[in-house]
Amino acid sequence: MADDPVNQQQFAEDVAALAAAGSGDNLGNPYGNLGDPKGNFKMPSVDEVWKLIQQMEGISDEEKENLKENLYNPQEGTAEDFMRRYAEPGPAHSSWDYMIFFAMIALILLVFALFGYKLYKSLMEKELKKQEKLKTKQAKKLKKTN
Repeated sequence: MADDPVNQQQFAEDVAALAAAGSGDNLGNPYGNLGDPKGNFKMPSVDEVWKLIQQMEGISDEEKENLKENLYNPQEGTAEDFMRRYAEPGPAHSSWDYMIFFAMIALILLVFALFGYKLYKSLMEKELKKQEKLKTKQAKKLKKTN
């Protein structure tokens, strides 16, 4: 529509006609006093919204009846209930998140245990070699003195 001058012209004429009608309850403005050009906004009543819905084209009678039922008899799921339900902090993490966390911790501990075991084994081998060397030295020393 932005590149279509005919639609832009029609849109501009429609806006100008609505603006010229003013608040328009008696002047033929189909939208009633939903807004004020001066910036004062008035929340429409349920009846005003229902009148607007009746004027809409392209909505089936079944959809209109459904909208009417929801307008005049709102269900328990009001906006306050919605905000209360989603504003409160609920369970931030699922059990699956905890399972992944503990699996990662276990994996890290396993890696540390493996490296610790290898280090211990290496140090013990060095100590054994050192002791064997010392024994062979002492045995040679004893042979020389005898």
